[in-house]
Formats: sequence, C-alpha cells, structure tokens
Amino acid sequence: MENHKIQVNKEEMERTSTLLGARLKELEQQAHFIAGERFLIMSNNQLREILFGKLKLHLLSPRKSLPKTGPQQHLSTSEAVLSSLQDLHPLPKTILEYRHIHKIKSTFIDGLLACMKKGSISSKWNQTGTVTGRLSATHPNIQGISKHSIQIAKPLNFKGKEDETFTISPRTLLVSSRGHIFLAADFSQIELRILAHLSGDPELLKLFQESERDDVFSTLASQWKDIPMEHVTYADREQTKKVVYSVVYGAGKERLAACLGITVQEATQFLESFLQKYKKIKDFAQAAIDQCYHTGYVASIMGRRRPLPRIHARDQQLRAQAERQAVNFMVQGSAADLCKMAMIRIFSAVATSPTLTARLVAQIHDELLFEVEDTQVPEFAALVRGTMESLQQIQDPELQLQVPLKVSLSAGRSWGHLVPLQEALDS
Repeated sequence: MENHKIQVNKEEMERTSTLLGARLKELEQQAHFIAGERFLIMSNNQLREILFGKLKLHLLSPRKSLPKTGPQQHLSTSEAVLSSLQDLHPLPKTILEYRHIHKIKSTFIDGLLACMKKGSISSKWNQTGTVTGRLSATHPNIQGISKHSIQIAKPLNFKGKEDETFTISPRTLLVSSRGHIFLAADFSQIELRILAHLSGDPELLKLFQESERDDVFSTLASQWKDIPMEHVTYADREQTKKVVYSVVYGAGKERLAACLGITVQEATQFLESFLQKYKKIKDFAQAAIDQCYHTGYVASIMGRRRPLPRIHARDQQLRAQAERQAVNFMVQGSAADLCKMAMIRIFSAVATSPTLTARLVAQIHDELLFEVEDTQVPEFAALVRGTMESLQQIQDPELQLQVPLKVSLSAGRSWGHLVPLQEALDS
C-alpha cells in the first residue's frame, strides 16, 4: 500500500482550495461585521471575549451554566457550546461554519496537496498505532477523508447565483489511473456478526443464519421495539444502530445520551431494555470483564491479547473504562484480525496468479480498496468476495464463526463515485 501511489485530480483540488479560501474570507468579514469589531477568528481567547465579554451570550443561554475549560476555568468556545448559542445570536453560527470549512480545507484539501508528489499520494501505514489492531494511516490520513459530500454557499466572486451552493466531495479527488478502476470490498456489519458469534445470542444468530435480511438494523429495531417491520421508521433504525454500536464500542450511557440527544436516564433505559431483549450479549460482556479481572488481559478470536491493567484500578471511572475496553477489543480486535487475514490472502492469491495485477491501495476500517485493470474486474471481484467470505472458517473447525460473513462490492473511476459492482460493470 505504501509503494502503490493513488492519483489525485490536482487541478480540481487546487480549484476547490481556492474556492474554500474565498468562502473563509467572506465568513471572516461577516463575523467582524456581526461582532462590530475585528478579531482573530481562530483565537479562542478573542472569540471568548466577544461572545461572553461583549455580547454576554452566556447570560442569555437557556442552559443554567455553560461548560468551562482549562486551569483558569474560562467559558468554553467548543462546537457544542456554539451550537447551543446559535439561536441567540448570528455570530456563533458563522463561527461554526468557518471552523467546519477551515477543517475541510486544511485537512482534506491543502493537507493532501502538501503530501502529493508527482500528481499522486501514498500514505504511511502503521500496524501498531491503534489499540484494536486496525491499521492507521498518516501523511496523509486517507482513512480520515470523509465519504460524505459537504455543501457550502458559493462565494460571491465565483460565477453563479448568489444563493447557489457548492458541493465538495473530497474522495472524488482521488482517481484511478488510466485503464484501471477502483474496487471497494466492505465486510457488511462485521462487528455485529462477530458480536452474534461471541455472545451466541439466539436472536442475533437467527438474524444472520436465516435468509439474508435486506436491512439488519431495521429488523433489529422491529425485534427490540416489538413493532411490525413495515412500521419501523428511519428514526427507529438509526436509534437502534446507535444503541447496538454503543454496546459494541463500550461507549457507555453518557455517550449514547449525547449521540441520541436524550437524557442519561433515558439512555440507560434504552440500553437496559436492549440488553434485556438480547440477554446473551450482557452475559458475554460480563464474561469478558470477568476474564479480564482474572488474567489482566482480553483476547481476540485469533488469540491476540490486549493487557488492561486499569481493570484493577481503585478509581471507579478508570475501572469502568477498562471494562468497556475489554468488551470492545474482543469485538473490534477480532474484526481487525479478519480484515488483516483477508488482505494477506488476497495479496498471496494475486502474487501467485499468472494474470492478475490488482493492487491493494488502502484499508479503511472494514473496507479494502483496490485498483484493478478494467479487463480483470469480474475475475478479481469473484476472488475478493470468495476469499473474504471464506474467512467464516478461519483456520480450523474450532474457529468457525457461527454466522456467515457477507461482503459488498462497489466500483468506480474515483473513490468518491463508487456504485454497486453490477452497476459499474453494466455501465
């Protein structure tokens, strides 16, 4: 992956950087006008003085007290605080937009341009940089490039209507070389499948062992909330997804409350009712914690260990954090193992093939991104799917997963324009 370069649409990237820069200047001028004076927009101290010293927004806030930060316990200017103040005055909303665009420009656009050599980029990959065992990327961090499009107001000095928006998709700026196409292979719901395997929960196992469902999270929402599938709303599905992943990631009730925009008490009830429905998940989590207390470590399905010495800490918060990490590692660490095994097996198959030339260019969490010659796509796609899904039977019968692994394939000329494989082949 480090040796194989990914081409960049440099011209479009430079144009995007210029456009974002123009929008940032507009927002800065707008902020100065609203505040009634000039100030350094990225200076928290100067912004704090405007918001709370001059405008006294903390006194108008419906929240009884705003969070404070630092040893001096100054009022915070964090994103959460600005979001809570944006209905009281136009300045916080302008600052939020400025910060958002500044991050996109500095990280995803200018950051990539700075790492580019001869029209292409290649990340540095670290095998021991994350606690779960997943690979991490730097210079640039290709894993951090958002897959979501971002819409911004088009600057006034750019052609078009004043109120016209401009869509930026950072991933579309990474393009395949001539005669090649990107192929992405994604393990579908791998962490939830591993959780089903490790917990042995009959409801979860049935979800994956029976005929494949169109939408796993909608089915889970239907089961958990005891409502017919046709009555499951998008909100029900998203709520269920967040509850599931708070269990998988060991996020805790406070984080879940923040994600769902509800009280900690409501989040606690959500978690308890979910774990009441899927009782074996709670048993698995407790067994993982007990094992960690006994041995001082937990292990992935491949036997890779993570020591957690804080499991014996006197501080209850540190101990609770270690307990969550124990459960999280067994699920996420096992997913990382499967992903690495898939990478190795596919690489070996290509290396020994007399015809295949596909190259792995990036690993993004549970997804592998390859660059493939146009003529080899059908053959290589079949190899990738077969190899990844066969990992259900890992090395010996004792390690066979109780649920099937499913892989979704998509392809496209740019990383941001991937469509389901069949659509790409048909076009």
